[in-house]
Amino acid sequence: MRLRNLGQKLKGLLKQGLTPKELALSISIAVLIGVFPIYGTTTFILAFLALRLRLNLPIMIAVSYVLTPAQILLIIPFARLGEFLFGFETLGMDMESLQNAYTEGFFAVISKYSGRLILAVGSWLIIAVPVAVFLYIFLFQVFRAIKSSRKGSENKISSEIK
Repeated sequence: MRLRNLGQKLKGLLKQGLTPKELALSISIAVLIGVFPIYGTTTFILAFLALRLRLNLPIMIAVSYVLTPAQILLIIPFARLGEFLFGFETLGMDMESLQNAYTEGFFAVISKYSGRLILAVGSWLIIAVPVAVFLYIFLFQVFRAIKSSRKGSENKISSEIK
């Protein structure tokens, strides 16, 4: 039931005038930025990219908000992967210390963990960018197939009416 509902919503988005390319690009960029390892920056980055690239900001924000738990959970793994990839010593960093730093404010996190956040961004670039490219290609094919099947059914209905 829910999968059918999701399909109907995707068809509705295509009926609103979004091309499969715009829809796939909006979602893949939202996924890419939605797991960006610096918490609290995604909305600003998405707004800038949506305005700059003329993409669908509401879809991008919605996808980003859905990915917020994944973003939070991936901060430490991205940092650890960055430490490994770039040959840095492991810093004592866990979820509790991050939460405490965030309660002090965004700049407290930056001052305490700036080096690790840079490593996390580096590993995010290495992992998330290729994933987003493959996601874009996949979503573009899916949305193009949905649009062509919708056109086919519209043509069939119009030919039956005649």
